Amino acid sequence: MSRGFGSSLSFLLAGWGWLLLTSLLGLATFWGIVRGAPLPSGLRLLHVHGVLVGGLLQLLTGLAIAAEDLISHQGKRTTHRLLFLSMNLAALGFALGAWLRNPTVTLGAGLLLAVLFVPVARRLLTGLRTCSSWTPLSHFYFGISLAGLFGSVILGGLLAGAWYPTWHGMIRLGHLHAGLLLFLTIGTVGTIQLALPLMLHRPLRSAALGQAVFLLLPASAAGLITGFVLSSVHIQVAAGSMLIVGLALCCINLLRTWSQAGQPGSAATDHLLTALSFLLIMTCIGLALGINVLSMPPVMPYGTLHLVAYTHTAFLGFLLQSMVGGLSLALPSLLATGRIANQKKRGAYREDLERIMNRWRAAQVATVSFGSLGLVLVASLTWNLPLSSSWIHTGTWISLGLLLLHLTMVTIKIAQATATQPTHEGSGMK
Repeated sequence: MSRGFGSSLSFLLAGWGWLLLTSLLGLATFWGIVRGAPLPSGLRLLHVHGVLVGGLLQLLTGLAIAAEDLISHQGKRTTHRLLFLSMNLAALGFALGAWLRNPTVTLGAGLLLAVLFVPVARRLLTGLRTCSSWTPLSHFYFGISLAGLFGSVILGGLLAGAWYPTWHGMIRLGHLHAGLLLFLTIGTVGTIQLALPLMLHRPLRSAALGQAVFLLLPASAAGLITGFVLSSVHIQVAAGSMLIVGLALCCINLLRTWSQAGQPGSAATDHLLTALSFLLIMTCIGLALGINVLSMPPVMPYGTLHLVAYTHTAFLGFLLQSMVGGLSLALPSLLATGRIANQKKRGAYREDLERIMNRWRAAQVATVSFGSLGLVLVASLTWNLPLSSSWIHTGTWISLGLLLLHLTMVTIKIAQATATQPTHEGSGMK
């Protein structure tokens, strides 16, 4: 298996690098808001696009290519150098456009990303189809999710070009929610539902519930986007309630599958199951926020800090944990397959790598979970305390410290796994 530019490993390592660096910028942004000195808007845009394009999109692409490589029985694995370089160039273009506040650079990066849509979508669908639980309904489900990515890119181009200023607010809402809700959230939940039974070596406990989830989630996401665009809280509440039902069914089905498999534990399963639980909890909180808006004035007023805390808790608790779970699963098999030619001899090496990735798993899940929830606690304290309060600053430091500790542990384990070479006799290194 190729380990150079364009290999699945290069996508994963570059994606994690983008996610790590831009996440640090995000933590600094939250600290700036708490201190009453928020960072410039350009840095916030750099953080958002770096995380989403350079980090999450690249990691998802790398995981899809890894799945395709691992199931292939060919001796030579494919590389995607042009796709790899173009994706990182697009992410760099978004970062420079945000830093320089130059919409032309941002628009150029968006156009490059639009050109990459077809190869990225092809790679994602090819990787997903390696799952044995793939059904015709899966085509519809992930087609809707990928349509969200395409729509987000097109609407982002309209925002960067500023061609329709009177529609700016509506286009911005569509851009955000098509990418974050339809593509990342719905797509990641569907991927977990397909992948977790394979990890547990058990079929999904209820195929009917799985199909129901694949119908409920796109419908509820479309309803939420409609409600946001039309500024209709009633539609948002109705669609949010449907989303909670779909997520609850997904969680119950996967937990029953996990229990039926004997409740096996690994860093990958711990993170993926915790990620789904976080998403369900944060969706319930989002529904409560929608209901809160229906009363005039709102029962619980909230501002920028509360919104930032809510969104980042959802992203960190769900998306970050999902990516870490995917990396914990893929890296051992990917490195073992790439470094040892003989299939019978790579088992011991893969087990060594799995032990590395499973180290500190309880602490790893706990730090990101409690660090994420701490952001909500800090925001909640502002209802009764001023931003200058030592309680708020202490809570912020503890929360950000836990998140930094989590990022550090994962980075160390990735570095250790990639640096560990086979030591067994007759390993037949490539």
